[in-house]
Amino acid sequence: MSVFKRNGMGNYYIQFNHNGKTYCKSSKTTNKRTAERMERDWRDEIHRIEELGERPRITLKDALNGYVQSKANTGSSVYAKNNLPAIESKMDTSVFIDELRDWDLNKFKSSREADGMAPQTIKHNLQAIRSAIAWAKDHGYQIKPLTFPKVKLNKHRLRYLSHDEEARLLADLDPKRKRPYRPDYEFRPAAENRMYQDNYDLVVLLLDTGARYSEIANIKWSAIDLENGIINLWRPKVRNESIIYMTSRVKDILTRRYSDRVSDDHLFTNLDGQQRGYQSKGIRSAFQRAGITDFKIHDLRHTCASRLVQAGLSLYEVASILGHTDVSTTQIYAHLERKDVSAKARDVLENLHRLTQGELQ
Repeated sequence: MSVFKRNGMGNYYIQFNHNGKTYCKSSKTTNKRTAERMERDWRDEIHRIEELGERPRITLKDALNGYVQSKANTGSSVYAKNNLPAIESKMDTSVFIDELRDWDLNKFKSSREADGMAPQTIKHNLQAIRSAIAWAKDHGYQIKPLTFPKVKLNKHRLRYLSHDEEARLLADLDPKRKRPYRPDYEFRPAAENRMYQDNYDLVVLLLDTGARYSEIANIKWSAIDLENGIINLWRPKVRNESIIYMTSRVKDILTRRYSDRVSDDHLFTNLDGQQRGYQSKGIRSAFQRAGITDFKIHDLRHTCASRLVQAGLSLYEVASILGHTDVSTTQIYAHLERKDVSAKARDVLENLHRLTQGELQ
């Protein structure tokens, strides 16, 4: 029989042979007629796939889950997972991907806008759907060409620290500074002082390496070469590695931390001795106390990049340091380079003018 119960109990199972191959699965129902209908549908599907060359179908939900699983153990894993709740709350993910229409995507975009979501967030949501469809295509499922709605991003001023702001920030993060309602440094618990020191050290490393927060917060000692002053920085987001040469203050910090290390594995740890993860409250509070407004931790990376461009490095050189896989990503700093080029052009013209005046005299 093609439809049967194992030991005469529970749900019906479907089993049959096709072209010498055995197919078997649970119908997940105790209703025999339903199971028999499922068997016919399954046989028809296999016939269309193997005899007629049709591709199998997959629901949006299963494609999204497939895409998320494909990103496991990569820098994009959290990003992929974080988009699922929003998509599942605003779209019927039980539909087959080849049944999706352009207006489904436009309706999703409008719904997210009505909820007050930022354009960048909506763009990420749509990109997750696009990636799920691409995953389904790569795995042989039926898809239909779709036109995704465009999302206009708000233009924000590039934010980076002035040297005065950096001085105020580091003064506030100084572990030995006096803190309201707390004992002096020498009388505080060691764990509290270590927390303050971690925040200070982490900010300096971010400022002087231009790395992403997670790249430094979760870095291992095996990536640190103190003797040669090198950090072998692995970038999970783009899956590449950069060699970063230490500034003197970074080397001093790493030398001190190595001598006082609490872990032979990770440079920064949480209370359980594992990698630090995303703990940013103390740093964000320091921004506020130092009077640094409209500033995020990622802007420390912008600060490093902006200073390099202003000092004369090309966008291609800065892209290499930041680990950008496409120099177009580094174009947000282009206006700083143009300003520097304009100043250089002025100096060249001034020199030519003086030379011309000298020859005329």
